Amino acid sequence: MTKATFEAELLPHLADILMGGAHADEHLDGREVDAVVELLTGLIKDADELPEPLRNRIDAFDPEQFDIKRTAYAMGDLSKEQRRAVLEMLSDLSEVDDEIDLKEDEYLRAVADALGSSTEELEGLVVEIELISTPSRPVPPPLPPRSKP
Repeated sequence: MTKATFEAELLPHLADILMGGAHADEHLDGREVDAVVELLTGLIKDADELPEPLRNRIDAFDPEQFDIKRTAYAMGDLSKEQRRAVLEMLSDLSEVDDEIDLKEDEYLRAVADALGSSTEELEGLVVEIELISTPSRPVPPPLPPRSKP
């Protein structure tokens, strides 16, 4: 994972972005909440547990009120390393429930766009679907009309 540090004032916004990711598939799994707590705790130097205000924010998160663009704007201009770290955390979070859901992938792309991330920063983190086309067979002509008996 990309190593990046985040100022303390960014952590509530990051918590919201991560919780948005946990809700992206419209099914909140307890493992996802635990992963959000673990990811955020790992960003706080010498912390063994998440500070109560951040934990309360996670518990009170309302996906209906969440606005990706407003939250990304509130985070300000993140460095390339910070943006990549956010995207990697979201990617890791999407795998916690052992399901691949395209809604989570769409959410990751929406966050990347809101943060102003480049295509390069998304590399290896999103689902790439390659359409394979097979040569089409010629369509047979229509059947002639039935004759009346």
